[in-house]
Amino acid sequence: MIERFYDPKDGGSICFDGVDIKDVDLKDLREQIGYVSQEPIMIMGTIRDNLLYGDKDASERDCREALERASANFVFEQENGMDTFVGTSGIMNMSGGQKQRIAIARALIKRPKILILDEATSALDPKSEVEVQNAID
Repeated sequence: MIERFYDPKDGGSICFDGVDIKDVDLKDLREQIGYVSQEPIMIMGTIRDNLLYGDKDASERDCREALERASANFVFEQENGMDTFVGTSGIMNMSGGQKQRIAIARALIKRPKILILDEATSALDPKSEVEVQNAID
């Protein structure tokens, strides 16, 4: 409902800062939301492509900062770094936790006003989960 895939039918409203989301342009609303699902999807391409899917205008520095905030430092250990191919037939075989970190970085790079995490750290070990949650906070 927050992303307005559904609206309240029998009354009620969802408001942010006192503004009913029905009064906000749908495209504008969704541009302010970052969403990370429990089962993140990697688009075919590089890690950089996956990050830029969150913000096509992000700089190299923005990408690096988002990866660091998402505790995705493993990316920098790859021979091709952010230019490592991932996705359905990518070269890098990532664990569920690594995919989640890339997806979190993709959401963070957008600098959303609203960040929805649908069990987005479920595949992380406890230490990594704390690191990611601290970075998000």
